Amino acid sequence: MPFTNFPNGITSFGIPIYGSGFGPIGLGAGNVYYMVTAKDSTNMFYQKLLSNGIKDSKIFTTLATAYAATSSGQNDVIAATPGAYDGTAELAWSNAYTHFVGLAGPNAMGDYYEPGVVLYTDTTQVANVVNLTGHNCQFYNVAIQNAGNHAENIAALRLNAYGCYFGNVGLMGMMTANQDSEATAAALYIHTDGHTPIFDNCVIGQDVWGTRDAANSGVVYFSGSQPNDGLFRNCIFKSISKTATCAMIAAPAANAVGRGWIFNNCAFHNFADDGTQMNQVFYGGAASAYPWPVILHNCMAQGYDRWTDNTDYHIYGNMPVADDGGGLAIALDETVAGGA
Repeated sequence: MPFTNFPNGITSFGIPIYGSGFGPIGLGAGNVYYMVTAKDSTNMFYQKLLSNGIKDSKIFTTLATAYAATSSGQNDVIAATPGAYDGTAELAWSNAYTHFVGLAGPNAMGDYYEPGVVLYTDTTQVANVVNLTGHNCQFYNVAIQNAGNHAENIAALRLNAYGCYFGNVGLMGMMTANQDSEATAAALYIHTDGHTPIFDNCVIGQDVWGTRDAANSGVVYFSGSQPNDGLFRNCIFKSISKTATCAMIAAPAANAVGRGWIFNNCAFHNFADDGTQMNQVFYGGAASAYPWPVILHNCMAQGYDRWTDNTDYHIYGNMPVADDGGGLAIALDETVAGGA
């Protein structure tokens, strides 16, 4: 079989290769659908897709219409060209083995005013931008952001499916005043069926938009019952708060976190311009909130006094002691560092 060129394949025997270094979506990729911000003569991405032979019927301007074209269980792919895509309703992503790739590259740290590829809402009472219940789905090179100024705008992503993968994904929530004051608001929700996810090189939270002040809230919020075996690898968790009771990872209910959660080489940062230290990175509202060990491997936290305030929780780490519990950042001034 001869080699084929993009968009049908890159010396890939017809299998589209996506993922910016993470490898192909899967052997025997299904249908590929594209997103552009506008179908007009000034949108060069749209014009280039047409000139490359992509049918107009496979090009969409919203996530909802692109997703509606996909079928479950056959490795269909939505490939989004650069831009900000505004959604006015929650997208219920229930198709399994159905994937999303942003085509602006691996940097997903910008907001929807300075987008690479951003899926967002600024409509009020949209609980989640994406409510993911389809298992074994993959997301690459995309920012997902919930900026609706309402207490019911809960998260950017609600994960309630097993086996999903996220590479170079940015998640922002609590971007507005009414979200900042809501204890159940977060950037990422992990629910009961959110087993075995992998988050690679992801940035979760933000330290520019909203200043959180809801006690015991979290940028990541475990909302269900015992999802197991998640992995955050090389991820950054970000927050801005001057309220000491704001945590980074919240699990208010008993048994909200299952076994085998690993944070590998992750950093947790809270910004407070008045120097306030947050009480704890991990908040659990019940003694059994962490019935199984949560593992911190080569992690650090800045802007926090402790990893957790509750000695009943099973949080283990291998970090050398910079401060109480290991891995908590200290100021490297001349006194602490031993300078003259």
